[in-house]
Amino acid sequence: MPKRRSKTLEKLARSIKDSDEFVEHVFAIARGFEAHHELDVSSGSRGVRNALKAFEKHAQPLSKWLAQAGESASAEHEAVNALRNVPKVTLPYLDLAATQAWLEQAVRASAKAQVQLQGQKLTKAPVWAAEALRATFERHKLKLSLQVSEKKQGDAIKLFCAIAKDGGDAEMSATQAREWLRGK
Repeated sequence: MPKRRSKTLEKLARSIKDSDEFVEHVFAIARGFEAHHELDVSSGSRGVRNALKAFEKHAQPLSKWLAQAGESASAEHEAVNALRNVPKVTLPYLDLAATQAWLEQAVRASAKAQVQLQGQKLTKAPVWAAEALRATFERHKLKLSLQVSEKKQGDAIKLFCAIAKDGGDAEMSATQAREWLRGK
């Protein structure tokens, strides 16, 4: 069962627009922020790098296997033929060379992505939430006010901060929220 969103978030959303649909959209954004934030702070880029390493570990041998399957006098070639001839099993057209080329390209891209992620902090949660909140405000024909002053904050800013807090990021400031909502 999904986590119940806070009453504070619901009150704030209803103060902006008293609509069950709008409140549900805000709750969905908070759930998404929470999921993205969990990835950002838990394994983060290290977890993504590990997933890329696992992909690379399996893709390289498969690429070699496909290269051998392309040779007509190989056991791998016969294995592919046997797969194609199994009754009641339909395999789509299998272009061994194209699949092998794609795997090799994906392995190279994986290596580059691992280097790019080295030491990088993931910030998917605020990017995702800002995009979703902008779309929600547009969908409900609400003005996206990004005003931040000592005395007043725009509705979108207050709601973004409340979503972040509800999603596990209690450190989100109004200024940071404005930057994320602007699209950095």
